[in-house]
Amino acid sequence: MNRRYLLLLSLVAMALFLCVDIFEIVNIWKQKDDQLSLRYKAHSREAFNLLISKTRTNGFEKAMTILDYFSGLIEDEELPLCETTEDSLQLRKQAFYQAASIIKKNETLTSFIKGYINSTGNDTSFTSSVIIRRYDILNSGEPLAVVSEKPATKKAAMVLVHSLKEVRNNFIIEFDYYIDLKSKNRLILSETILSLSLMTISIIVVLFVFWLTWKNLMEEKRLSELKSDFINNMTHELKTPLSTITVAGRTLEKEQVRKDEDRVLETARMIGKQSIHLNQLINTILDVSLLERTEFEMDKKEQPVDEILCDIVDSFLTSCNHCAIINEKYNCREIKAEIDLLHFTTMINNLLTNAVKYCHKEPEIDITTEPGDRKLIITISDNGPGIDKEHLSHIFEKFYRIPTGDIHKTKGLGLGLYYVKRIANAHGGEVNVFSKTGKGTTFVIEIPVK
Repeated sequence: MNRRYLLLLSLVAMALFLCVDIFEIVNIWKQKDDQLSLRYKAHSREAFNLLISKTRTNGFEKAMTILDYFSGLIEDEELPLCETTEDSLQLRKQAFYQAASIIKKNETLTSFIKGYINSTGNDTSFTSSVIIRRYDILNSGEPLAVVSEKPATKKAAMVLVHSLKEVRNNFIIEFDYYIDLKSKNRLILSETILSLSLMTISIIVVLFVFWLTWKNLMEEKRLSELKSDFINNMTHELKTPLSTITVAGRTLEKEQVRKDEDRVLETARMIGKQSIHLNQLINTILDVSLLERTEFEMDKKEQPVDEILCDIVDSFLTSCNHCAIINEKYNCREIKAEIDLLHFTTMINNLLTNAVKYCHKEPEIDITTEPGDRKLIITISDNGPGIDKEHLSHIFEKFYRIPTGDIHKTKGLGLGLYYVKRIANAHGGEVNVFSKTGKGTTFVIEIPVK
């Protein structure tokens, strides 16, 4: 199956799983919410009925007595003082809030319900609330409606216990008594913590597995592209010298060429040069293959690093026809380090070759050595185009080449810096790179010394 379709199918399956899981979580929460409301409603009503059977009161007797006295004062003393309808309306609004306060402060039902619910082993961290639906003051036997400026509304966490109606000498009142489960969410969470935790963990695990799968697929895709790029580059690199040798061989087959000693000599040199290049390519691949072996060992000997670097630079400049300006500054003349001469030389040559190969102007390279804390620091800087930050963390990976479109203008296999990193590590040291686009690149190699 196509990888894209497989990934799409995985996405759809994961989305469905998440939707089902989230739906189950919401459903469990709603069920617990309903169960909790029903439980507290049932217990509260049981307590209400028990209170009536024991005391013959509903817990509002004191509040109703005080409210009756208050309503009488309103009727006898306050209402006669109202000169306008507006004054009367304002008085009734104030009376409404006073009535609600009187009931709240003087009712005894809440404490009885809390005691009963506590005996059942349930949480009692709730409050009570009274919502007045009707409050009429009896004015000469005629009901005078007392109104609220802003009617109270029922909140989601409020559970209706009972609706009551009282008719006294001075008032008629209808109100609903609620218990307000302000900690309802906490209670639901405490009862569903296990199932919700398991579902949440399953969601996290699924997301993690998907992320891991996605990451592995992207890494596999990247490695596949690197491998394909390497094969293409290697094919091109090998075909170039082979084609040149083939053409040179056919040229030598011609009789008129064989009679011209200068042309024979020139062709022979060309064959030799391309053979050396071909041999270098094969050796590079073999060296990397050797580095991959777990039994790989270095032939390290104590060597004066500054002298070796000086020899490497001289040899490099000679081999490339003085293709670059190399500024040398060695500050470790007396320091020796255990190095494998062959691999160390190849490592430095790789960095110098890259500095020349990727520079689009006259190459200028600075090589310095500095003593460190039980290490020797080699710094190689160039005046090349630099490397973007996004590529810096990948340049030491095998086969990695900085993408420049479908065609790489500069030849290479993507093995040079990988080799540098492995050799530096094999010496017990490390290599770091610092670069800024347009400002060149600096490689810092640290080799331990005794």
